Amino acid sequence: MNKLKKSLALIATLAIASTAFYACGDDTTPASTPDSVAESSEDAPAESSEEEGTEESEGETPAAADIKFDETGDKLSVLCWTGDDIEKMIENFTAKNPDYAGKVEYVNVGSKGQEAREQYATYFQGGEDADLFVLEADWILEYINNDEYTAPLSDLGFSDSDFAGCYPYTVAIGTDNNGVLKAASWQATPGAYVYRADLAEEYLGVKTPEEMQPFVKDWDTFTETAKTVKEKSGGKCAMADTLGGMWQVWQYNRKNAWAKDDTLVIDDYCKQYAELAKDYWDNGYVTKESQWDDKGWYPIGQDGSTMGYFFCTWCLGKGSMLSNAEGGEGGATYGKYNITAGPSDWAWGGSWLAVSPNCDNGQIAHDFVKYFTVDEASMEDYALFKGEFVNNPTVMKKIVDDGSNKNDLLGGQDQFSVLYESASKIDMDGKITAYDAQIKDAFNNAVTKFVKGEVASYDDMITEFKKNAATIEGLTVE
Repeated sequence: MNKLKKSLALIATLAIASTAFYACGDDTTPASTPDSVAESSEDAPAESSEEEGTEESEGETPAAADIKFDETGDKLSVLCWTGDDIEKMIENFTAKNPDYAGKVEYVNVGSKGQEAREQYATYFQGGEDADLFVLEADWILEYINNDEYTAPLSDLGFSDSDFAGCYPYTVAIGTDNNGVLKAASWQATPGAYVYRADLAEEYLGVKTPEEMQPFVKDWDTFTETAKTVKEKSGGKCAMADTLGGMWQVWQYNRKNAWAKDDTLVIDDYCKQYAELAKDYWDNGYVTKESQWDDKGWYPIGQDGSTMGYFFCTWCLGKGSMLSNAEGGEGGATYGKYNITAGPSDWAWGGSWLAVSPNCDNGQIAHDFVKYFTVDEASMEDYALFKGEFVNNPTVMKKIVDDGSNKNDLLGGQDQFSVLYESASKIDMDGKITAYDAQIKDAFNNAVTKFVKGEVASYDDMITEFKKNAATIEGLTVE
């Protein structure tokens, strides 16, 4: 893989031209999305027949002339490390486009994002079928800046203006160092604090999310509430689910990128987080479980060991992490959770669809990307189908205003009404580098040793962090 330029600051600057028209006045009210590329009349949802602005003659297959890929493959292959999203996307897409039933398949590559980052390249080099594939925020730059792995979305017949209705930060991240749009996201990923409503009433006397928010409004208050919960529960109940959950909130709010000019950046934030983590660990304000450890992470959501979780949008829908934490439908705590903003605005990750230069299902790939990232009617349908916070503020505002989303996992509460405000504040410009996944792993491994007493001091922790970070190819550690 080629050595890449990694600064999102340049990407964001180059992407301004394509996102500046996103809104007129208020950034939560974007202009309507033009549709310069329409779907075929056979494969499109019914609403596409009303699209405006196309110049193709009646009867011609719209966009076909602009799509640079053949239609010779048997099925559209969509690569990802998990089927949690893709399988639901395929289900929704083919239900609305029955001509494509049986023609779209999910291909598992890796079992988590970091593995996919390493295994995609091997998969491609082996000549395996790949049309679309999913990229994660922590390592998207490695792929969109390598033309051997990603083709421009214009090769699918899209123009930058097609994505004018998306949250601008997602367009900036999906744009390479040359200003070429290479990936489109179907989701925005603001996060919040999801808590046991019954425990909050028992230990804090609060009965609504509006009453809960003052107890978690900032980190100082959150810590004081953690002390109260520990005392009133007899030490049984921790305020936070895992250090991994706390980390997601803190890492988003870091002001500096992890690397500048390919050199590791260690700032005061590192010390602040390490000391907070140590304090929470020592005092029982956070459980000792590990995020993603199914045997420990989910059961604490049912046995009273934690007041709540730091979850983002993609943790809250059908078959999600919250569902697992509740024990599934009929589980011990099913529907007993509520959601509130928590100590700060934050976002967690995000996923982007990219097209392989070897795509051999161009029309289906175009229609799939359009369905989830461009067309407002189908994005709204998917948001309500899966409980997904889709990448379009106009769509999300409509859902919130209509009151059309009721989440059974949250006792009927609409999570979108809480997350919508946070989504408009997401700012990742200049904060993402191609090294992020590896740097964050190195940092968190060092913090874990620090809180467990395996390294004696913060300085020793930083020494450990630097040692591991120094093994990252292309990164300078001073």
